[in-house]
Amino acid sequence: MDNSHSISPFLIGITDFCLLNISFFAMNYWTQGTWEFSPAYIKLLMLFYFIWFFISFFTKKFRFASYRSYAAVISLYTRSAVYTACCASFVVVMMGLPAFSRLHVLVIWFMMAIQEVLIFSVYYMTIGESAILNDEKEDIGARQEANYSIFLLLTDFLIVGVSFFIINYLKTGSFGLRPQYNQLLLVIYALWLITSLTTNKFARRPFQNYYHSTWPWLKAGILMVGIMCVTIFAYRLFHFSRIHVFGSIFLLIFFELLLCRVYSLLTHNRIRQEDIESVENVKGLLKQKNLSLETDFEKLRLLLLEPVRKGLQEKYLRDYPRLFDLIDQSLDLSEIIQAEMTIINSNDMFHIKTIDGRPVRLLINLHRTNNIRWINRYFLEVHNVLVSGGYFVGRTHTIATHREWLFKKYPKHIANTISIIEFCLNRVLPKLPGLKQAYFAVTKGRDRVLSKAEVLGRLCFCGFRIIAVKEIEERLVFVAQKVKTPSLDQSPSYGPLVKFSRVGMSGGNIDVYKFRTMHPYSEYLQQYMYEKNNLQQGGKFKGDFRITGLGRFMRKTWLDELPMLYNWIRGELNLVGVRPLSYHYFDLYPSDLKELRNKVVPGLIPPFYMDMPKTFDEICESERRYIQAYQKQPIKTQWVYFLKAFYNIAFNGERSN
Repeated sequence: MDNSHSISPFLIGITDFCLLNISFFAMNYWTQGTWEFSPAYIKLLMLFYFIWFFISFFTKKFRFASYRSYAAVISLYTRSAVYTACCASFVVVMMGLPAFSRLHVLVIWFMMAIQEVLIFSVYYMTIGESAILNDEKEDIGARQEANYSIFLLLTDFLIVGVSFFIINYLKTGSFGLRPQYNQLLLVIYALWLITSLTTNKFARRPFQNYYHSTWPWLKAGILMVGIMCVTIFAYRLFHFSRIHVFGSIFLLIFFELLLCRVYSLLTHNRIRQEDIESVENVKGLLKQKNLSLETDFEKLRLLLLEPVRKGLQEKYLRDYPRLFDLIDQSLDLSEIIQAEMTIINSNDMFHIKTIDGRPVRLLINLHRTNNIRWINRYFLEVHNVLVSGGYFVGRTHTIATHREWLFKKYPKHIANTISIIEFCLNRVLPKLPGLKQAYFAVTKGRDRVLSKAEVLGRLCFCGFRIIAVKEIEERLVFVAQKVKTPSLDQSPSYGPLVKFSRVGMSGGNIDVYKFRTMHPYSEYLQQYMYEKNNLQQGGKFKGDFRITGLGRFMRKTWLDELPMLYNWIRGELNLVGVRPLSYHYFDLYPSDLKELRNKVVPGLIPPFYMDMPKTFDEICESERRYIQAYQKQPIKTQWVYFLKAFYNIAFNGERSN
């Protein structure tokens, strides 16, 4: 899209607001014969402002990025007019306000839409065509012929009638319909058909999860309520019971959500393709001819000895050019032959187990890691089939890529709401004791929310080294190499309390406890972080993606270190002393400083806050000065360092980076 001629959301909003007022004033003059408003119509105008603003955000009318083609813009303005008319009618009908002019409540929105189309047409024909012309083909190409489920259509047809008669029984105590209510049932069936065709809710399409699959059904229900309100208001059908009318529709929506859930469980959200069984189909597809039974096996063997690069680029990854470029840049594909490569698109570990018995140097799985129930077992199976030094390529939908996708698909406020709900369901529940088993029993491990740090950490835990990582088409792609045996750690931490192995006095091991501030399995990325990010001022890793948003807050306020008081009570830590280091970080220190560190007990408050060193060498010198002073006067040194650290933290606002 050409951004040179794009329009700001503010300008679109102001223009649309002016058109709303012009339409309302013009309609008031037409219906009332005056420019003056009665108090009731002033309140109506305020209500229209609210409805217009809400629907505009919902339909992304203010976002120029939504203007993908001329046809898409016309569709956007039309949908916006229909939605606002439905919402306005809903309020009028539910509040029982039939006195308002139908022209004022309904026609105003379509007057406004006509003005919007005229203004945009002038813009499009003058300077705006180049801004959206590039997206015309993409918009047209995205339309696909729907494949409808007859089972869903017939079942939903029956549910419409069942819902109507249930409400009728609750309202009257009988299944018999009162006069004119048979006509109401026909109106509901007509609206059901219109909204079903409009939203394509019976189409068999793959969805990422249950919530996405229900969205067309919810849209159809909401649209049905809105059009019913317009119908009642336009034809003055206020004599019908609102409980009967809207109770039937809301009960229908409830039953439809249950139907959608059952259907998704039965089909696993997969489009089942029909098998080719008839002779005509086989002939049509294969152009069936007699085959030669003399196979040149020597030629086949030579094909298996060819490098994989050409096959990956022209055949296997033809639809994934950016993925191929990443692999090609990260690996020497001329050194890997066809017989040493396996490429699959599956979350079933059975496919991995069947590879056992032949050497594999490159394994590519195009299926998302999120749908694999036992991720560590899966990585270990991959580790088992690869030769030493072999490569593993995979794809994952991470928290970051999912959030990016979510905010592209929905308006900001709706995306934030969905994000909070998914955070509670998919990130909090699996980590709570007792609920973890229930969560995986229901979801079967599908559509798990994984962080970048957790995926890469699990790979390192299972004996891989990360070669390359890149976000491609809202997926995180990784290239890993088998370089080690899997970790012997029997219980890697996944809960809110984390246990770290640290170097204690005399080089012994101490288990230090902290509240989790990083994503799970982040501790196994220590070597990767040092190689890729190096150290910044203060001795911490620069741009540490392993830390969560809550974790950053806890680190700034030292809440994460509260469990370390347990180590202090046990005598494993002093109140003041050199910080207990991980074994990897400890190996970075000079040999003489390692010997000095082994002679003292680590502490909660490091000497860092005494002189605030900036570089790694300065940190080493700071610790060396502290240890030397401590060895001469232990008590005095601890008091001096404690008071100075307290002053720097409390009054100078010093923090570690």
